[in-house]
Amino acid sequence: MKGESLSSSQPDLTILSRLHAGQHAAVAIIAVVTALVCLAWIAPGLIGALLPDGWSLMKFNTGLGLLLAAASFSFAQERRSAQQLKLSLLFASMALLLGLSALLVHVFDSGLGLETLFVADTAASRPGLMSLQSSAFLFLLSLTLLLNRSRKSLMSKVSDVLAMALIITSLIIFSGYCFGAAGLYGQSADTVTSPHTLVCMLLLTFLVVSRRAEYGVFSVIVGVGIGSRISRMAAPIALLLPFAMSYGFKISASAGWVSNAYAAAMSTAFIALLFFWMVIMMAWRINDLERDLRDMSLTDELTGLYNRRGFYLLGEQALRDARRMDGDLSVLFFDLDNLKTTNDTLGHEIGNQLLSDMAGLLSKTFRSSDLVGRIGGDEYVVAVPSDPAACKELISRLSENCQVLNDSGERQYTLSYSVGMASWSEGTFSHFQQLVKRADELMYEQKQQKKRRRSEARGEGDTVLNS
Repeated sequence: MKGESLSSSQPDLTILSRLHAGQHAAVAIIAVVTALVCLAWIAPGLIGALLPDGWSLMKFNTGLGLLLAAASFSFAQERRSAQQLKLSLLFASMALLLGLSALLVHVFDSGLGLETLFVADTAASRPGLMSLQSSAFLFLLSLTLLLNRSRKSLMSKVSDVLAMALIITSLIIFSGYCFGAAGLYGQSADTVTSPHTLVCMLLLTFLVVSRRAEYGVFSVIVGVGIGSRISRMAAPIALLLPFAMSYGFKISASAGWVSNAYAAAMSTAFIALLFFWMVIMMAWRINDLERDLRDMSLTDELTGLYNRRGFYLLGEQALRDARRMDGDLSVLFFDLDNLKTTNDTLGHEIGNQLLSDMAGLLSKTFRSSDLVGRIGGDEYVVAVPSDPAACKELISRLSENCQVLNDSGERQYTLSYSVGMASWSEGTFSHFQQLVKRADELMYEQKQQKKRRRSEARGEGDTVLNS
């Protein structure tokens, strides 16, 4: 049994902190842009006159939907109350309806009647209707926000797929502007995805991907492993280089090659997505290999527990955490009483089975968050974030499990051990190694007491407390 896995995709807290700062900035920019546009639609003579030409290309429903999406994201942050999470779902659902209504108009020429519900937009050829691209993006975005906190396998995968769909949608619209392919970002002169709408889309895509970097497949980007570092360097290149190359080709090409512009725009978007996905997969593979190598160097081959190096490495961190949080940390030191006799009389293969049985008992008794290691031939250690009283209960439970094993009659030997316990709160230990040493000394005292009493404690050990 291991404690918390040393995963290469464990998030880098510095990167997460920067992402959170970027998220706040992105939400603020989206809120300002969309709120100004919505206010301009409500009071065009007062506020619209102050805005640059073209502000009205972002329809009122588009601005409102993007604003609701940003609000939904903001209310779904960590440590939010249940009421705030409900508001997040409400805002995402409202944005979903706005996007769905426009999609229905584009597909069936009949929507939910929301396009002119808030403002008239009488000057437009299709009043209040956002472009097909904007409505598709808003619909996908809203679905993603409804599932964005999902951590369960299926829903998490669906969220990741939706996030990829948002990326490709944004890139296609961006490509349309880069290469003059108007059909990729609109249907008419006044039914388009405007540049300021595109900026908000890109920022919202960043918000979604950065959130999925905490939960989903994109988490590899913010990991501490080598693969994660590679992905952070390679992803911007994979996303931007195809655009730069294709745009350079477009500038040098004849202005009359419209079909080439369309082809370049579409191919660039998909090539960028392909490179990005390849980086993600490569990073996961590298992290998996790194984790396997690290686990091999930190685990005992016979029992699967932490070896001496792994146990002391994580134990020092556990002691630092206990100091910082003013918590408890106790170390239990176990020594098998009869390994040498078992090896001499029954052979080393049976001795290895005895060692594995002890490891199995410890794994069964202690929690997955506890650190369990084998640091010597017949020596086992457990670091538990609990006080001595709780540890005594765990030792009692271990004794019961041991007795069940011995009573089963399935073994040619009787498993017996001695144990010593030392707690960080009951001494002055500057290093984790000192805590382990004290537990070892107390275990040795118990073993000597057993010898003096000339009786073996079959399957149990009396706990010696640090005093």
